[in-house]
Amino acid sequence: MNNYRRPSPFDPRGTKIAFLVLSAVLNIVVGLAFFSLVDWLMLTYGNLMSGIDTTLMLGMFLASLMIGYIMSQVAADGKGMTYGVYGGLAGLVLSVLRIWSSSLLLAALVGLVCVLGGYNGGMLGEGVRRMRAKQKKQR
Repeated sequence: MNNYRRPSPFDPRGTKIAFLVLSAVLNIVVGLAFFSLVDWLMLTYGNLMSGIDTTLMLGMFLASLMIGYIMSQVAADGKGMTYGVYGGLAGLVLSVLRIWSSSLLLAALVGLVCVLGGYNGGMLGEGVRRMRAKQKKQR
């Protein structure tokens, strides 16, 4: 019986601080760029824009997922989910600050999908990294 317990993604011990900070900064930069793009689209096309709430959630989820995956691959230390979650938390703060005046529920949902996207990206990156290491070991 294996008694291995997976470490918590919220536990920063054993991570590289530079990658934690880089993950958070990348999420903030990409989030600001995405929010600016959505603002521009709303100003340009006005009434033609519908479904902004799902657009915001999907865009921030994919951005956090991509950053979590990349940070997991670059760091290559088995803590990819931690980098993804901490980057997602930075995206959560940005989303809440940008959206809360419009809708508190939307701010909470967009922030939540940032954290979930980072977690999924980190987990996906770790899985791919382990699979590649296993294939390299078999050769």
